[in-house]
Amino acid sequence: MIAALAAAPLVAAALVAAVLALIVGGTGALARRFAWEPEAARKVSHVAVGLAVLPLPWLFAHDAPVIVLALVACAGLLALRMVPALRARFGCALHGISRPSIGEFAFVGGVALAFALAHDHPAAYVAAILTLAFGDAAAALIGRRFGRHPYAVGHARKSFEGSCAFFAVAAVVCALLPGAGSIAAVAAFALATTLAEAFAGDGFDNAAIPLAGLLALRLFTGVST
Repeated sequence: MIAALAAAPLVAAALVAAVLALIVGGTGALARRFAWEPEAARKVSHVAVGLAVLPLPWLFAHDAPVIVLALVACAGLLALRMVPALRARFGCALHGISRPSIGEFAFVGGVALAFALAHDHPAAYVAAILTLAFGDAAAALIGRRFGRHPYAVGHARKSFEGSCAFFAVAAVVCALLPGAGSIAAVAAFALATTLAEAFAGDGFDNAAIPLAGLLALRLFTGVST
């Protein structure tokens, strides 16, 4: 099926757009229906979208369809933010939090950036996206439950414990990457992405994490970006 979709990029792009819209809108509707805690709803959406975009290197051979997808996604996210009826019905997973954030737009940018830099190296792309999806969620979960040493970046409150959780997830993801190469490469990937998550506030970490991870892989494994 993936091969068939790869041969028809317009169909593949439309399918990906539909899946992403269903995930974001469906998660928002569920969050509203069952009164999910705002940060938890946001992280569920974060992880689900991250998993949905994993196949992109196998679906598209060039940057153009992914750039178009990113623009369409940003337009949809802007409508979800600006149109009151859409925001109330489907936007709970993204806009229920009290702090200002452009994280959803930065996430789209981070995915597009990761694809542009690493679509010829699918394993590196997958490592960057899995770290973005699961590392950020783990940091939030552990930080809120066990965080005893908080720090603030912009409007976001983070914790040393959450950053350690992020580092652990990033290290495991990179260690499972085919051709990771060495302990030094794993440590560099985990450290670079953890620092990106820690110091890029207000949602910009969603773009900084994949960029930092892919640059680290380039330095330590020779993955070309």
